[in-house]
Amino acid sequence: MSDLPSMPVNTSTHTVSTLTTTKERSADKSKPLSPLPVRSGRTIHASMARETDSPVHTWKGKLVIYWQYTKPRIWLLFTLEGIVGAMLAWHHVGPFPSVKVLGVATMVALGAMGAEAFTNVIDRDIDAKMERTKSRPLPAHLIKPGEALLFGSAAIGGSLIIAGLLGAVPFLFIAIGLLDNVIIYSLLSKRTTPWSIVLGSISGGVPVWAGYAAIRLPISPEAWLLGALVMAWIPLHIWSIAYAYSDDYAKAGVPVAPVAWSKRQFSLALAAASVLLFAVALLDDATIWRGDLAIMIVAGIAAAAVVGSAAKFAWHPSVHKGKQVFMICNIYLLLLFIGITITVGVAR
Repeated sequence: MSDLPSMPVNTSTHTVSTLTTTKERSADKSKPLSPLPVRSGRTIHASMARETDSPVHTWKGKLVIYWQYTKPRIWLLFTLEGIVGAMLAWHHVGPFPSVKVLGVATMVALGAMGAEAFTNVIDRDIDAKMERTKSRPLPAHLIKPGEALLFGSAAIGGSLIIAGLLGAVPFLFIAIGLLDNVIIYSLLSKRTTPWSIVLGSISGGVPVWAGYAAIRLPISPEAWLLGALVMAWIPLHIWSIAYAYSDDYAKAGVPVAPVAWSKRQFSLALAAASVLLFAVALLDDATIWRGDLAIMIVAGIAAAAVVGSAAKFAWHPSVHKGKQVFMICNIYLLLLFIGITITVGVAR
């Protein structure tokens, strides 16, 4: 193979060409983004393409945002509470009323979702100031207040329609729960008094009573007591986590108990809430599981565990203990609801 002749290279021309190319590239950055072709024949800018590809702007992304917006852990717990109320009533009637129980679950779920939608709109300025809540959909501008209110209105409307079909008493209970949660608690008292959570605890007992009333009337003592237990559970549950985020609440100007009260006052309130919860729990356990001593003892020990952790927290409050009480309260109520559902089902 013969050698190819070498070609002369003009280095100065190459340097000028390189500098020109670099300048052109720099100039291109200052130009507006050119349109990108789309298969459908339309054209969109690159910035719009990036925005359109965002999960927020897809129907699946919107669905996820609204799911988060409704606080599913809250409405799922309330839905289970409504089912437990229906199960307690079923214990006294004939065949399992599957359609009515499904109606109860849907009624409570929609009502809780709608209430959360409205309270989130009311609290959006507070949420925007708190580190724990500023990433929620409304303060993060992932959805608009008008959209949230429309969603909440649809959910509440659906809940009230189903409640009306189930009877006048379930409708009355759901209406009372919505009024208490949205108006009395969120709109009127949350920003004005540390007792707001006590005033708003009525809505916590509503799912049990509405669920029971949808299946059977009159409401039995065990159902009244179970609703009262949830009401007693709510202040202990909320105050414990509020202590962990008391700086956040203070910055947002929300007078929750650990912010508005002295350490001694807060400890006394925790102790009183713990004693009340334990007393109502023992009464409820004795009413639901009368004659079954083993289950009553187990339920009593579970309630004692909640009270014990709360007593330690009240004696020497700390962020760690507050979060611990919050977690134990959640586990206790969930296990109580599951235990009631299983034992009622087995007894049938």
